[in-house]
Amino acid sequence: MNPVLEHLCAHRSERDFSDRPVDDETLAAVFEATRRAPTWNNAQNVSWVTVRDPRIKAALARCSGNQTWIERAPVFVVLLMDFYKTELAAGRHGRRQVVLDNVNSVLIGALDTGILMGTMMAAARAVGLGVCPIGGVRRGMGEAIELLRLPRLVVPLAGVCLGFLSTASQVRKPRMALDASWHPEAYDRKRVEGAVDAMDADMDDYSRGLGREGAQNWSDAVSSRYAADAYGGVGPALRRQGFCFEWGEGV
Repeated sequence: MNPVLEHLCAHRSERDFSDRPVDDETLAAVFEATRRAPTWNNAQNVSWVTVRDPRIKAALARCSGNQTWIERAPVFVVLLMDFYKTELAAGRHGRRQVVLDNVNSVLIGALDTGILMGTMMAAARAVGLGVCPIGGVRRGMGEAIELLRLPRLVVPLAGVCLGFLSTASQVRKPRMALDASWHPEAYDRKRVEGAVDAMDADMDDYSRGLGREGAQNWSDAVSSRYAADAYGGVGPALRRQGFCFEWGEGV
């Protein structure tokens, strides 16, 4: 296989971080690759904060759903949707960011954050670091905003644990068959329906291989998470930070 494709296919979310520090030179190499990733209109509405302070990491771990590996990782990177940069650009020309009145602003920021997050993780693994993506920073978005002293129009969307590993994982979590995501010409629901059953069976095998008999299969796990409102503070936090478009009922 092409070595770049092989590197991308070898992704694992790691949690067994060592105490070995990550120096700024290594981080700079990772972040240089990160900042070269594409963003919508080259607007660069993404920034990030690196957190090494044990006290702040512990607080972020707590408000992210008690994810203790945030504390164990030498560096926790919080990726930010950042419209403060473009607010400064608008001010140079006497303009107002009308995009903030529309939900498309959050879609722009979320999509670009995801692109940079994927690039950051691939770059980190290329220099020998382990990574673990964290979406839970949105659980306590308001508290994270305060902890990181974020200005108006900047909100945390995701995080990445970075560090050298004590022990690297030897297995990869299953993924749905390629046919379930790749639809030639038009969406084919039959591909997805069969893939869910296959994914449940693969996750059962994966859990048994790890000695986790009786663990939730894929459909049970993902539907139980999507049936709970663990992120109810996201809407109010976005409004407080200046994203002022109309919200639907219950948001």
